[in-house]
Amino acid sequence: MKPIVIITAPAHPYLTQRLQDKGFEVVLSETISYDELANNIATATGLVVSTRIKIDQPLLEKAIVLKWIARLGSGMELIDTNYAASKNIICVSSPEGNAGAVGEHAMALLLNLMNKVTSSFAEVKNGLWIRDANRADALMGKTVGIIGMGHTGNAFATRLQSFGVKIMAHDKYKQETPLQNVEFVDLATLCANADVVSLHLPLTPETHHYASTSFFASLVKSPYFINTCRGKVADTAAIITALKNGQIKGAGLDVLENENLGSYSEVERVQLEWLCNQSNVIITPHIAGYSHEAFYLMAKIVLDKLGI
Repeated sequence: MKPIVIITAPAHPYLTQRLQDKGFEVVLSETISYDELANNIATATGLVVSTRIKIDQPLLEKAIVLKWIARLGSGMELIDTNYAASKNIICVSSPEGNAGAVGEHAMALLLNLMNKVTSSFAEVKNGLWIRDANRADALMGKTVGIIGMGHTGNAFATRLQSFGVKIMAHDKYKQETPLQNVEFVDLATLCANADVVSLHLPLTPETHHYASTSFFASLVKSPYFINTCRGKVADTAAIITALKNGQIKGAGLDVLENENLGSYSEVERVQLEWLCNQSNVIITPHIAGYSHEAFYLMAKIVLDKLGI
């Protein structure tokens, strides 16, 4: 009998093909629920996941033959890696696969906001040709603050190198980077000097609502705010307050606290509607790390790490 791998998320066809070539039976279940997975995980040797299903201890207790879990992309917050390790289940991820795409998307959001690309295009579509009010803010000469210098933070910093900016980085657990022209500073220094603040943090109990009301109040220069990491790292209500109070000049968000729009409460619906009606806000549907190239690389890298 062939060992079974359950794929619980959209994945590049390369993943399925390579697994099948190596003798695995692949079960494609991109929309499988937690309960459905719990009923089927007992037969699985391998599990491929993204950010949709929590792989917790009760689920893993049912995984009697599971040997490995492959996380497509970055962030292991939904996997109980400690309990998995106690069962000798190998857990791997592929942040190297989509970090470049996240860095590019963060640049796209920032340049779009600073050059008023989306907002001025909306005006043109409505028959308005407004030039003076749509003057851009040049990126050159600005100070860009990057919070979190893991794979995506470094990728964003790499893409900033040719723009003539000063880069300030803050990371509680890291004080070095292979890149030139990056100065590590404390959070207060970054918040006092940044013209741009970009979040590149994992979601942990420590980083939940990291961008809070007090965080935005500490920003001195009304910077552009970019979030391409996890929605719950930033408090949606605090972002709205910061925009209303001029504590940030604009917001480029690739992630939201709740990305299941169909499940929204009335409060969440009103918040999203307000954000979408602001000319200095851009929201994209968690696609920063989802380029065609990244889609392939995330699959290849996890299999390489597993030696498959």
